[in-house]
Amino acid sequence: MTAALAHSYPIYILLGALLCSTCASESTYMLVDLTSASNATRVAVNAAAGLMNRYSPAVFTIQSSYDVLWQGRLLPNATFNSVTPSAFIASSLGGFPIIVYNDSELYSLPAVMTLAGVMGAVPMEHSMWTNEFPNATVQFNAAGAWPNQAESLQFVSQLALNQTTSVAFQRPTDLVQGQLVDFIVGGRLFVQYLTEGCIPGTTEHMLLKDIVDSSPWPRPIRVYGYNGLDDLFGEDLFAAETGCVNTMGQVATEQATNLQFWTGISPIGPNETMQQRPAEPVVYNASKVYVALVYGDMDNIDFVQTFGSDHMEYRVQQCGGDRPLNASNRCFPLTWTLSPNLIQFSPQMMRWYFGMAHTTMRDWIIMPPSGTLYAYPGMMDNATQAQYVLDQTAQAAIMNTSGSVHWEWFFAWDVYFPRYTTLPAEVHTTRAFFLNDVPYVLPIPDMTLEGITYRFVGNASDPTSVVGLRPLFTWQEGAPGGGNTTQVAGMINNLATGSVQYLYVIQNSNMQSVFDLVSMLHDDVELLSYEQLVSAARQRETQQHSFS
Repeated sequence: MTAALAHSYPIYILLGALLCSTCASESTYMLVDLTSASNATRVAVNAAAGLMNRYSPAVFTIQSSYDVLWQGRLLPNATFNSVTPSAFIASSLGGFPIIVYNDSELYSLPAVMTLAGVMGAVPMEHSMWTNEFPNATVQFNAAGAWPNQAESLQFVSQLALNQTTSVAFQRPTDLVQGQLVDFIVGGRLFVQYLTEGCIPGTTEHMLLKDIVDSSPWPRPIRVYGYNGLDDLFGEDLFAAETGCVNTMGQVATEQATNLQFWTGISPIGPNETMQQRPAEPVVYNASKVYVALVYGDMDNIDFVQTFGSDHMEYRVQQCGGDRPLNASNRCFPLTWTLSPNLIQFSPQMMRWYFGMAHTTMRDWIIMPPSGTLYAYPGMMDNATQAQYVLDQTAQAAIMNTSGSVHWEWFFAWDVYFPRYTTLPAEVHTTRAFFLNDVPYVLPIPDMTLEGITYRFVGNASDPTSVVGLRPLFTWQEGAPGGGNTTQVAGMINNLATGSVQYLYVIQNSNMQSVFDLVSMLHDDVELLSYEQLVSAARQRETQQHSFS
């Protein structure tokens, strides 16, 4: 670890050691520093690392200062033996063949990465092969093999589709830099980035649909990488993937690092659940204004691995330790979102976030948009939607949470939520949905027109009922229309007494700005955790019906 990359937070080092009590104290891994490596080297090293990490963790790469941070946070007792990128590639070629590609043929890279995973081979740029590793065993030479991406994908789907495990939307410009290559190759993902793959009526959409329909991938299909191809009102139209093919949902991982490595580190135990502090009871008072602050969009693993952890550290610096709970509003209740897919491919990272949140006694974690995946489950077919509920329920139990942010496309709300009301009260599942329309410049029309801020499916007094809560505002500081702290505080302060509502804070808003916002709120505004807000809504609804 170089001084330039190291951070010094003693409380976090101690907490990391505590959270890693289940890690093997004498585990030894290879360490490859790629911070100054060429693109071709990054591709080869990440692919070889993915193959080596496929069955057990063996190789860790440093690609940014955040990799150094996570190395220290989660594996403080491990031994890392540094290997140069060139020496690592050379040693890997003793066990793996190569697939040759030209970096001038970017369109071929999705097919090359798919073949590398299925064939257990290292993708190698043509000049690297001829100049540095001419004796490598060539499994397949993709240089000049196809004229375009569509033909390359047709070839690969016929040859290897049934040997892949899921799909990735990953830009060729990301692939040529080695981004997500370890997870793609190690996990045997089918990779594509057809520019018109999600546009109905196009040849590329028909090709993608045929590939998906013919695939062996479990439904709902977990799509890795990120689809930023088509824009509407400033939003990536098909980022959630469900509008592209209605059996798919996104696990945003475009620039995530070392996923294949973290997958094998201390998997979630069969009876393991995350620790969350029980929220204190709240008694609804009609003279109060009740608001929950929800820090959003942590479905994106890129954010989880980078500035999301910075914000969590800042929060703990302000509110951790033995500070009194009412210390000048510094420790106001805050609800975070966090990807449930960390259960699969970064369980130690999930434990870190939950451990940090638990130290403040004022932080809670729910699922991000839209639960198990960033998707629009209301658009899914019946069988896929039913499985979606089962997947989300299983993850909710492990995360020990009953809440989820839920984004849906326009009007498809009512077909999905009733599925949760059929689950018995003793089943730990999602009972509270923090809603947002997509694109979220549009309000939730019927709730807005009716002037309601929440709606129950089922009787509010029934523990099996679920509630959907409409946001007051989706706050992205610095974005057009995002509003500054004074403006957003004014919106909250102007809410009618008796209101029950939440504010959705887009994840790249400055955490200090959230503290500044809270300092401007009036005395009648009471900030609550997500469970407390749901309790207030249940009490308010029950009281209104009892007097009607």
